[in-house]
Amino acid sequence: MAVVTRPCSDFHCVRNKSCMGRTSKNGWTLKVICEFIKTQLCTIAISLTLFNSVRLPREAFRYGAVPYLVVYTFWLLAAGLPTTLLQLAMGQLSQQDPVGVWRAVPILRGVGHLKVLTSYLCCVYYVMYVALSSAYLIWIGKGSFPLKDCTRLHMTPNGYENKMNASECFNSTFLAPFTEYPQYLGIMAILIFLLWFFVPIILYRLHKTLKTALGILTAIIVTIAVILCTFLSNTDVLNAMFESCEQWSPLSQPFIWHSGLVQALLSTQIMSGYLVSAGGSVYKHSDVRWTSALVIMANIFAGWLWVLMWESIGGDTQKDRSFISILVLIYQSSVSERRDKEWPLLAFGVVFLSGVVTVLLLLYPIYDKLHRRTGDHWRLFACAASAVGTALTVAVLTRGQEVASILDDLVVPVLAVFTSAVEVVGFVFIYGWCYLTVDIEFLTGVKLPYFWIGTWWTTPVLLIGVSGWWLRALLRVSWGHGQTLWPLLGVFLTILVVMVVMAAVAVAKEEQFNLFTKISSSFRSSRLWGPEEPMARYVWMSQRYANEVLSTDNETISDQNNYSAITYNKDIEKKHKEDLPRNDIYQRNYNIYNKNDIINTKNNLFDSPESLYTTHTIPRGRKKSVEEKYRSPNICIAKGKLGGPVECKCNRHFTLNVPDLRSSEVTTSL
Repeated sequence: MAVVTRPCSDFHCVRNKSCMGRTSKNGWTLKVICEFIKTQLCTIAISLTLFNSVRLPREAFRYGAVPYLVVYTFWLLAAGLPTTLLQLAMGQLSQQDPVGVWRAVPILRGVGHLKVLTSYLCCVYYVMYVALSSAYLIWIGKGSFPLKDCTRLHMTPNGYENKMNASECFNSTFLAPFTEYPQYLGIMAILIFLLWFFVPIILYRLHKTLKTALGILTAIIVTIAVILCTFLSNTDVLNAMFESCEQWSPLSQPFIWHSGLVQALLSTQIMSGYLVSAGGSVYKHSDVRWTSALVIMANIFAGWLWVLMWESIGGDTQKDRSFISILVLIYQSSVSERRDKEWPLLAFGVVFLSGVVTVLLLLYPIYDKLHRRTGDHWRLFACAASAVGTALTVAVLTRGQEVASILDDLVVPVLAVFTSAVEVVGFVFIYGWCYLTVDIEFLTGVKLPYFWIGTWWTTPVLLIGVSGWWLRALLRVSWGHGQTLWPLLGVFLTILVVMVVMAAVAVAKEEQFNLFTKISSSFRSSRLWGPEEPMARYVWMSQRYANEVLSTDNETISDQNNYSAITYNKDIEKKHKEDLPRNDIYQRNYNIYNKNDIINTKNNLFDSPESLYTTHTIPRGRKKSVEEKYRSPNICIAKGKLGGPVECKCNRHFTLNVPDLRSSEVTTSL
């Protein structure tokens, strides 16, 4: 977690080692440089998944390349950038998985489970895509090109010509029905099994092996893509694509806007929760502002390049718009241009490696959740998840492209938009945009501009508005053609069930005494929310309480150095003077952390060596009520004698029973 407090030479913190690694005193060591490069390669890898290399060009073929890329870029900046910053910041602050981060708003814990479900569903049908690319990679490598099973010769005046196109080739081989060609389904089942069980081995040590694997795969993918663009690109096709003006007409329809929005959420991994898990592991020492900007810029740059590359390789032929459009384009263009089989091997290899990156990024938040839930036994549960995933992928394959297309066009888009919109609403409006800005200021050490608050307020409106526009048009078109939309009904019921069940579990776990207070308490942050490191947690809690006091107490005094002082409550001290006769044992110089410095009333925390290790209480304001006098983030103190009643209204803290200090016996019980 990139917490900015004080220079490490002045502040004794548990994160001393990591902080010293970034100071100018030690310079850029070899280890620091390697870690920096790995982190940046992980950011680039997000833009090299199948969502960008395969799905984005397919959607561009449907709606027109240039207008779709413009809409896609708009959504990346309007919705992708603020949501990416939000997820990275919350993940880096809490160092939790997509489910655990909802300790901030326990009532919305179901959003985290829906994100994990979305990630798993995407992995199920995209493993089929990776298996198809690997199958053709193996078959072309070991045999002739075109494939013998994809040849249907006809006599023409110019001689024999192959009349079987690429789409028919796929549907008659590895996508053929099981009853006609069972051998192809058996081969695909073996490949799917290998992908589900051997690719996740890369995540054996989670983020440590993930960073190394993504760095290597990113370098290979970029190299092969550059080679393909250099030798196979056709600039005449690109010139004609940019000069066409008829392709801008789809901008008046809701389908292109909704498709661009969903594509932005998929390309940036917002829908899967990867950014939350990576925020506390891969990017734990990074600035969330620059990282979010790099993620968006990498996706914009890579998205345009992927579309232009496949457009130039495909040539002037009509582009296929099915689920496997890029695989069809590679095979068809290689056959029509009579290219050597090395070129389709390189193209299928890019798709295969991009699919491996996709599987790793989709499985990482799932395995992160399993690791936190089951401890050292998470690998056994990961194997069970791989077994279930293998069965589901084979089941999807038996129906050809039908089920995969439904999942990719209807189910996943609804889940992605819903979870993203509710996530922004939960953190900005329920958790509180004020707390959110304080948390990001705690991470970066810089005050967050109001621009980000405005984008967070508008993002849910844009997401819900465009989705409603799309759903209205989709229902009209479906009813006009007599089609049923049972997948939409199923996904809406799934969302409702998951959200209600998880909300009920969150309410039941609250420690209140009646249903109303339990529900009210589930809308507030859990006491477990926040940084896990003890010193970072203390600094974070001190800053939060300081901002609460400064925002509600109009009588706070500021000294000449712009340091805020928390006044001591004289009235409460006088009222409880008999109960607390030895007032000198309680500290009165309240110290808090504010941005990169420390605020105090009399002496600086670092004026003397003895003050380095003293325990400082959380500041309290003048207007606190009597029964909140002993308010602490983790402790509620009983009144009266030992074992007496605890007058605490929250029931979310530890309980500390304190006896009368005038007696000789001093005993505490937690």
